[in-house]
Amino acid sequence: MKNKKTYISVIIFFLTGVLFAEFMVFLSGRLRTGSKEDKTGTSEQIQIFVGDTDISEYTISGSSNPAKKLQSLIFAATGNKPTVKAFADKNNNRTIEIKRTAEKNGIFIENSRIRILGKDTAELENQIKVFANVYLGYAFAGEKNEHIIKPESGIIRIPTDIYNPEGETWIDEREPIICLWKTDTARGAYYKTDTNLNSEILSYSDDQLYTYVRMMKRLGYTGIQVTEMCSAWAQYGGYEYVHDRLKMMSKAAHSMDMNFTVWVWGAEFNGYGWDDPDVDYYDNWKYAHAYENPKALECFDKYYTIYADLAGYCDRVIAHFDDPGNLINDEDIAYFSGVLRDKFRDKNPDVNFGVSCYKDNHHIVNLNNALGGDVTIYSGARRTGDEKWEGFRTVCRDNGIEYGVWSWNLTEMEIDQLAEMNVNSKLIKDTYIRSSEEDFVLKPSYWSEMDSYHVLNVFSHYCAGRLLQDPTLDEKEILKEAAGSVAGEVYAEKLYEVLTLVEDARTGEDWESFRWGDGDYLLTSDKYDAGDIYTRAEKCIENLDEMIAADITDNTLPLPVTVTELLKMMRPHIVQIRDFAKFRTDLNDLKTDTKNYDTTEKLQKSVEEIYTPIHEYDAIIGLWGQPEARAQYELLDAFCAEHGLDTPQDPAFIFNRKKRIYGEFTTLQRTSSEMMYFSKTSLQWYSAYGEKESERLTDELIKDGLLGETSEGQVYIIDWEKYSRR
Repeated sequence: MKNKKTYISVIIFFLTGVLFAEFMVFLSGRLRTGSKEDKTGTSEQIQIFVGDTDISEYTISGSSNPAKKLQSLIFAATGNKPTVKAFADKNNNRTIEIKRTAEKNGIFIENSRIRILGKDTAELENQIKVFANVYLGYAFAGEKNEHIIKPESGIIRIPTDIYNPEGETWIDEREPIICLWKTDTARGAYYKTDTNLNSEILSYSDDQLYTYVRMMKRLGYTGIQVTEMCSAWAQYGGYEYVHDRLKMMSKAAHSMDMNFTVWVWGAEFNGYGWDDPDVDYYDNWKYAHAYENPKALECFDKYYTIYADLAGYCDRVIAHFDDPGNLINDEDIAYFSGVLRDKFRDKNPDVNFGVSCYKDNHHIVNLNNALGGDVTIYSGARRTGDEKWEGFRTVCRDNGIEYGVWSWNLTEMEIDQLAEMNVNSKLIKDTYIRSSEEDFVLKPSYWSEMDSYHVLNVFSHYCAGRLLQDPTLDEKEILKEAAGSVAGEVYAEKLYEVLTLVEDARTGEDWESFRWGDGDYLLTSDKYDAGDIYTRAEKCIENLDEMIAADITDNTLPLPVTVTELLKMMRPHIVQIRDFAKFRTDLNDLKTDTKNYDTTEKLQKSVEEIYTPIHEYDAIIGLWGQPEARAQYELLDAFCAEHGLDTPQDPAFIFNRKKRIYGEFTTLQRTSSEMMYFSKTSLQWYSAYGEKESERLTDELIKDGLLGETSEGQVYIIDWEKYSRR
């Protein structure tokens, strides 16, 4: 009897051990794919739909091992297994076909049918990992740090159709320029403490960064570009943190078959809050060339070594020597271009090296010759009829130089200057069509577009990513598709109304209406349709409030923030547009009724009654202030000057303007150990507030006791020693 009990006990113990082992295997699989104990904090299962169909209802067909690998990935993510068959049913759209083909690699989704193609087994398996990373919510599928990034809703929606042009695309390599100006400070000159940080890309978590790169992949970009510059180091305590974030983005890009480009300030190593007393270029003009100056050689070596820390992570590096930049001749630019290239090539022999010449102020032939023909040259984009790059392209063509485009201030404005949310579908298309007309000379192999406002710029990038593949597409249809990809089918039209309002109220039809300072600048132009914009803005605010309350989870485009958070970020911009339209209407009425005012005092009172500065809210604001508020003040000032009135002065508005001027001066003073002198009128190239207003505000700072003035009319900071380089 005793032996029998012992035998039973052994069996029970054995079975318990087996069950425990099976449970641990099950649990470890869950942990690998993203359990609550996983470092990402996501739960272990999600729902994945292709359109309205659960992906578990799909049939996977093709080679056994790749098909089972994909089945395993879907099961680990969702807890459900799709069926695997050897052959695809051509009449069944609920199919994921995995196929080796000599024709091409890639992932194609059309009419709910998914095809994963690879030229050989290795590439096919790679494409399965890319599919998991791009569409199934995985990060780093197949790697040690594989996990699932679970959306807040727990649902991932794959579109039933992904744009994939037949044949050749217009631009083969397409990248956003992820600009690293910090969103709550402009140039290190001042801080706006109430800025919404959901666009603060370098503050994103690893999973948010991964999702941001995934979003760019889904927008049609083949890589990402990052701007590496000392201004970012200043705001984040050093280059080490910035490089950690950039390396994460590089790894994310490569896991999705995207390239990673590093764009660097080639000769700007001081200022913007980054203060290095050892930076030197020409040693007080003792040298005609910086490469003759031992201090400069040491300085460039120091910063190029920092840049080259990213060499092993990038596929392309672009050196930028203009605005900002401190090299004054082509020989220096050519010399230090070679130094930078060699720094990167020592660590990464395959990196593509290039120089941005977007102002066409380098002698391209000499630069190319100095680098032995081993350089890519980048121009700007053709935004107007008069702005031509045919000559630039001809030089590149005739000298066998690889040619690309580095586009700036097209998808939006740079946020250190005039920050605003933009939707620029018409301007983007117009520019691309103009640029493509010069392709008969030399077609660019690469194109990059500015991404400065980040996630709030997603709609312009949706259009750019598509039009870079085919600039003849209908930009209205693309924008409608963008709205649906974010808001879902139910709210697509309402969001589209918001997007077209932003475009019509801030950009207009072309570059002339978009570009601040030009005579046709939309915000100060007579073409601004204030009545229509006001009515539409009121309706769009209602639309946004309805969508925010709905807590939308139908988005097919992956976002690093929730749809609700994105819509909340958009709302202040629509309020700004509405309030400016109301002001424009009131000012137009006042212009019409001016003759009815029998005294200057009455007209002065009416002017003061219609003026309340446009609020900044929690939007990102550049050094020049809120765009509509800036235009509002210019229009009011012009009207008052015309009629002999005093321009109303709002204390808070004026205070912020003076704070930004003073902040710019103190930031510049920190780069020198000697007292610095400044012009009263030249703030930001006369463009920020204009010469007259800049001088008036600077005079107020003198009266406030913050600035002093020389007999020549220059100004300086009274307590400059507090800000001087130590």
